[in-house]
Amino acid sequence: METISRVIVSLVYYNSLVRDTLEYTLNRPNGFDVKYYDYKRNGIVNEIKLNTPLKVFLDQNGEKGEELRKKLEQYGNDFYSDTSTVIKKASDGLRVDHAQNVKIFESTIPLHEELTQVIRLHVNYARQHNQLEDKIVNLVAADERFYRAVALLALSGEIDRQFAEFNKAMRESKGQATPASNFIQNDLNTLVKCLATVRQGATCKDELYTDALDAVFHSVEMMNGRRDLPKGKTFQDVFNEANIKIAAFVRDSETEWRNNYTPCLNELIADNQKARENAQQAAPAEENKETK
Repeated sequence: METISRVIVSLVYYNSLVRDTLEYTLNRPNGFDVKYYDYKRNGIVNEIKLNTPLKVFLDQNGEKGEELRKKLEQYGNDFYSDTSTVIKKASDGLRVDHAQNVKIFESTIPLHEELTQVIRLHVNYARQHNQLEDKIVNLVAADERFYRAVALLALSGEIDRQFAEFNKAMRESKGQATPASNFIQNDLNTLVKCLATVRQGATCKDELYTDALDAVFHSVEMMNGRRDLPKGKTFQDVFNEANIKIAAFVRDSETEWRNNYTPCLNELIADNQKARENAQQAAPAEENKETK
């Protein structure tokens, strides 16, 4: 694997851990996998401390690199530390405070977009220097699609839930705005902004993606009163139809992502292992030189 390819795979690996933090906004009746949480925690916290391509990039990019480093450290503290109030390890597994779902979205989506820009910079560099391998082109495209799918799935689910809460609050207050309904309205506005960020940063244009995206934005416009509900349909019908399109996009993009990501990551791990072994073999040789 080309050196620049190793760098890109390493950055995609980190960004996938950030993406997968969105799973903690989902309602999982069987709970969350503690081992996978530990895996993510280890990567998110340590990749910026060890001599990794991400740390090298941060070190080489002055103030901007320092700003991004602080954001990544804050992200680790907020969601992957013992002081996190959002995700906590307990004797019975992981406890997630879903009342803070919006905080996960507000932190994860802009951060993922920023890291995606870093990946695109490296891809452009590799292209300009004729070092861009086909497998990297495919990996980055598959990673892009799967991220948009996960983001649409998580955001759409949260918007549906919050909208139901908003309607309940308005029914209870007989249509009058209350502190509770205003609070939910603010959350909904934040979620719609996150959705706009996901759309704005996307490079995929395929039909499965655009169908899912349009369905979500149409449902948002109906909630805002900017678009009429289709005749004879309820909001729940509209949400269900959007969810079917999102599910189709998730299934397709996840398969594609795994097919491209797994071999690249395995190759990266093997390359790193080989480099470590070579370094260990070289060390005794250097010592022998010095003692002669």
